Amino acid sequence: MCSTPNRPDGLFESIEKDPNSKYHKIFLLVDVGLDKIFDRVEIAKKRLEPEFPREYEGKYLGKIGNVLTPLQIDNCINLGSKLKDIPISQYNLHSVGVDFGFGSSKTAIVMTEHLKDNDKIVVRFAEEYDHADPQKIVNQLFDMHRKYQNTWFFVDGANRAMVNLMKVAFDEDLNWESNDINPDTMRVLPVNFMTEHKNMLSHLMAIISKRYLAIPKEYDKLIVSLRTAYSEELNLKKEQTSYNDLLDALRLSLKGYNIQ
Repeated sequence: MCSTPNRPDGLFESIEKDPNSKYHKIFLLVDVGLDKIFDRVEIAKKRLEPEFPREYEGKYLGKIGNVLTPLQIDNCINLGSKLKDIPISQYNLHSVGVDFGFGSSKTAIVMTEHLKDNDKIVVRFAEEYDHADPQKIVNQLFDMHRKYQNTWFFVDGANRAMVNLMKVAFDEDLNWESNDINPDTMRVLPVNFMTEHKNMLSHLMAIISKRYLAIPKEYDKLIVSLRTAYSEELNLKKEQTSYNDLLDALRLSLKGYNIQ
């Protein structure tokens, strides 16, 4: 078998990471071919292209999507580099998106903070968990609330059991519906993904196009999810979008912000 890496968690990455694999693995990456089949001047030009890490460095990034342009994503990363060292403030708004895992999918958490002085939204946490213990996830989220104070949680309302587990931790009413949430009286805000997913993708695109979102480069999986995001008529195609659970968590997190 021979291939350029495509999506994460696919056949080639699973073979690569399998310590008991019967295959002998050879990695013919860009450094192996420099001054042999690759010209250094040509490679320097290629490094400017967004697909370079996948085509030449063996990174599992997936194909470039159509939701955002590479320039828009680079703007997010550049903003992230400028703002990441600003300490997190308890006086700012923190919005956490939580996409609970079902079956084979992963639980993803993204926390963002609104920097008042800069009027920017910066990603402060982005992680996904495979087969996570539900109570540990709830404990982690409650710890975020205790640490950062002004924190609201926008969660996928489809998993009612997980939502209720969170609401028990936050001492909130278990008699709730996704169309009747109030951030003045709730910290845990269930969202109906089935009815709101298009609006959330549109909202994400608007925030990024207006240069509000800053993403430090260490959140590489979240960045890959944005680079590979592919949609048809605002329907995100998850089979073509890498780390789509993180992208869903980001969309949920951004529901905490209204822009004009």
